[in-house]
Amino acid sequence: MIQLKGLTKRFDSSHGIFDVSFTVEPGTVFGFIGPNGAGKSTTIRHLMGLLHADSGSATVMGHDCWNESETVKALVGYLPGEINYPQDMTGEDVIRLTRKLHATSAERERTLRDVFAFDTSLKVRKMSKGMKQKLAIVTCFMKDVPVYILDEPTSGLDPLMQERLVDWVISEKAAGKAVLMSSHHFPEMEKTCDRAALIRDGRMIIEAEMTELKRHSQKTYRIELKDEVAAQRLSEEIGVRDGVVVTVNLSTVEELNDLIHRLTRHEVQSLSSGTDELEDLFMQYYGEAN
Repeated sequence: MIQLKGLTKRFDSSHGIFDVSFTVEPGTVFGFIGPNGAGKSTTIRHLMGLLHADSGSATVMGHDCWNESETVKALVGYLPGEINYPQDMTGEDVIRLTRKLHATSAERERTLRDVFAFDTSLKVRKMSKGMKQKLAIVTCFMKDVPVYILDEPTSGLDPLMQERLVDWVISEKAAGKAVLMSSHHFPEMEKTCDRAALIRDGRMIIEAEMTELKRHSQKTYRIELKDEVAAQRLSEEIGVRDGVVVTVNLSTVEELNDLIHRLTRHEVQSLSSGTDELEDLFMQYYGEAN
């Protein structure tokens, strides 16, 4: 389990993290969402014992992340946001070193190699960003530990590898692991996370079950009218017109019922809906800040 209580680190009056609190239970994935500079990596560095908080606490499996950092590191599989392996090491060298430093399973290693296949004979300096990311994923999950902390885990991965990582994270969750995942890739968050938090300027602005977060998001409806005159008439009542199409964002069932009632008075050719859900919610909150 990961637990943060009132974690605060001030770099100056306006930069840092302030009163960050959340818990990641075993068998769950917790999504940590925010743009660059919001405080995600600073929070993760506290969990990995790389920064000392001004106040508050950070623990993993009951161990203080600063005072017992070596114990914590043994309990955590960590995938950093920036991959910095020695340039002259090969992928095989890195895997061999991981095997030497940590108790690993040969079967688990083989499975990871098969799932995230790449040329391990290449030196790091010759690897693409995606290959380095796959190497980092393999070495992170070679450790069969109770907690994983993943910082932008799909960065540089193609869609197939993104799906494979999602499947792997879901399997770790099913095995009872606690997973903290920081990411900008919203589809992977929606597929894996049980809870999520949005952080802005070092402060958490919302934390909830994923289903609850989705209820906060808006749904977009695209209404195609007979002609531009009809579209103009509807857009004067609701929505934004682009040619013969009117687009409207709705949040509640009541708003949808009102839309349906309005459409009975207009010459509608087609009605379609779609939702970005988590990404849309993100833009709602960050749009308010701007």
